[in-house]
Amino acid sequence: MEDLKYFCSHLFTSLSFDQKGQVRVCCNNYETPKDEDGNPISVTDKDFSMKKAFNSDVHTRIRKNIAANKKDPGCFRCWQTEDNGAESYRTIWNNTLADGFYKEIMLESMDDTSWINDPFVTYLDFTMGNKCNLICRMCNIDNAHLWEKESKLLYKDKFEIPTTNVSVDDRFLSDKFFRENFMHLKQVNFLGGEPLIIKEHTDFLKQCIKHDIAKNMVLFYTTNLTVIKDELFDIWSEFRHIYLGVSIDGYNEVDDYIRYPSKWDKIEQNIKKVAKWKKKLSMDLQIHATFQVLNVLNYDKLLEWVYSLGNYGFWRIPFANWVTYPNWYDCRILPTRLKNLAIERISNFIDSKKDTDWTVGEEQWLGILKSNLVTLKEELDDREAIYKFQSYTKKLDINRKQHIVNYIPELEEFVYGK
Repeated sequence: MEDLKYFCSHLFTSLSFDQKGQVRVCCNNYETPKDEDGNPISVTDKDFSMKKAFNSDVHTRIRKNIAANKKDPGCFRCWQTEDNGAESYRTIWNNTLADGFYKEIMLESMDDTSWINDPFVTYLDFTMGNKCNLICRMCNIDNAHLWEKESKLLYKDKFEIPTTNVSVDDRFLSDKFFRENFMHLKQVNFLGGEPLIIKEHTDFLKQCIKHDIAKNMVLFYTTNLTVIKDELFDIWSEFRHIYLGVSIDGYNEVDDYIRYPSKWDKIEQNIKKVAKWKKKLSMDLQIHATFQVLNVLNYDKLLEWVYSLGNYGFWRIPFANWVTYPNWYDCRILPTRLKNLAIERISNFIDSKKDTDWTVGEEQWLGILKSNLVTLKEELDDREAIYKFQSYTKKLDINRKQHIVNYIPELEEFVYGK
């Protein structure tokens, strides 16, 4: 078999959709796949089928480029990460979903036109909807329904209010649909909104248990962990393994500022709770921390705190997900002086842990962090983005009765000038 350098398993066995239920290639690709009539594809469409979802214009284009050994431009985030010497979503997925002969089986499922006539879904990117109990500064109404009031404050009438807070309907959760589409599921990645407060999340897990596939399934989560109900312990005990990714974007009060109205004490309490669960369940506990303007200057403190969570069984390095949207939170808009200060602080942390015996997964995430430091050196001369960051920060501070200087004093001059 030809060595296909840009192969990605996600295009062959994975279904992804966003908060509105619209099909996506993956969470790292922002294009809107369309059907043969040029219409977006939604899992709530009356004529939805896996065949239609897997054979959108974007899916088939990327698979054609894979077969031709070409980089697809829609996958630029993975190419950027790999060019910086780190593991990307693509390489991580390939290592877990397309090991050995599975890659050959995936390629054989595709015909000469790059269509897949009989999709075999083993991985589900399940974005639950926009129901969320937080209003994180870098978020928006598509991902958090409580953003409606402040969307009007910041964007006036230049935004749309989603017609529903949940991405799926009763048909998607029905026995018939489940038997037809999900009996081969091996991995599900739950995203939000906040999945742990959405009823359809537990409904889906109970369907997996009912249809006797839970014992072979691995669950992935991105959650703010402000709420975790005791019933989840019994439900999760039916599954093969749980990867619990806790979204935290700063240490202590910085997190409270960014992820309003989150409370640090509650987060620490729930972290200790799931650490106890880990002793009885098969679990990996992780921290997912965005890499953005509001936290990059304090990222070293967050890194030290995450490292200390190793005592509770957590991974000792966070997943440092670079924020590119909205672009006014992209770290590259910062002045060189502040970027260099952030690089120095984070590099000092990395150097201080050079003798650490990292696990394979931690090494991968450390590589992503190092890749971010390379990207941070780039210049992004976007005056409009800088203006929006300054303006929106001031408006949100007033509305939330906060002040950035009390949380991130290094940014005072950047926001308010001299």
